[in-house]
Amino acid sequence: MKKTKDENLENIVEKNKTNLDALAFSPHPDDAEMGCGGLLLKLKYFGYKTGIIDLTMGELSSNGDINTRKKETKNASNLLKLDIRENLKLKDGNIENDADSKEKVVNVIRKYRPKLVLIPYFIDRHPDHENSYKLLKDSIFLSGLLKYKTPFNHYRPDIVINYMLHFEFKPTFIVDISDVFDQKVKVISAYKSQFYSNEEKDIVTHISSKLFNDILHTRAKYYGLKINANFGEPYFINNYIKINDPLIFFNYVKF
Repeated sequence: MKKTKDENLENIVEKNKTNLDALAFSPHPDDAEMGCGGLLLKLKYFGYKTGIIDLTMGELSSNGDINTRKKETKNASNLLKLDIRENLKLKDGNIENDADSKEKVVNVIRKYRPKLVLIPYFIDRHPDHENSYKLLKDSIFLSGLLKYKTPFNHYRPDIVINYMLHFEFKPTFIVDISDVFDQKVKVISAYKSQFYSNEEKDIVTHISSKLFNDILHTRAKYYGLKINANFGEPYFINNYIKINDPLIFFNYVKF
């Protein structure tokens, strides 16, 4: 029997897909590095396949331009040793939870079939960060629906966790990033046009200020101290955490 055009397309995309262990969604290039760069580095060290999907190209950034952003993103991706990185090219400053945007997100989830997905927390100072949370949350659910048709087979990741950007929430758990913190600093520093650096800026923004640079370091130190580590990275998960042996699980606790 002759295959239809849709069936041929599905066979092509199924052959070309790369299953990932962890996939982070970043509203703008540099958000995932800031929020979950430490965890991505640790997962790569453990031998897992990792990736980042940027929702926008960051074209509204006060400093730098599209070409600068592309070069910086490439450098950061190399430092993170990512297996994949793609950009959905949604509109910076106007991320919408519309049908077209949801389909784009669903397609990359189904294409890469990650076991763990990292998305921004639902409260933040930047509207793109809050709007991306809603878009991603809805898309992750739709991705698991059999009758929501795209070129890829239906799939929904079991583990979805939120990373911290500007708004400081009470974390469900904290990841010890002491052994990769220096590398995370290098990753963030790859975005010289965006964050504090010796590169001249058109305008000093909140994230390019020395104050914000100090906040990132102090926050990592603060959350590290919470778990008796040098540096920590906070996360929120809307699930209960299962513990089999509390003596082993809490062996880091010291009063």
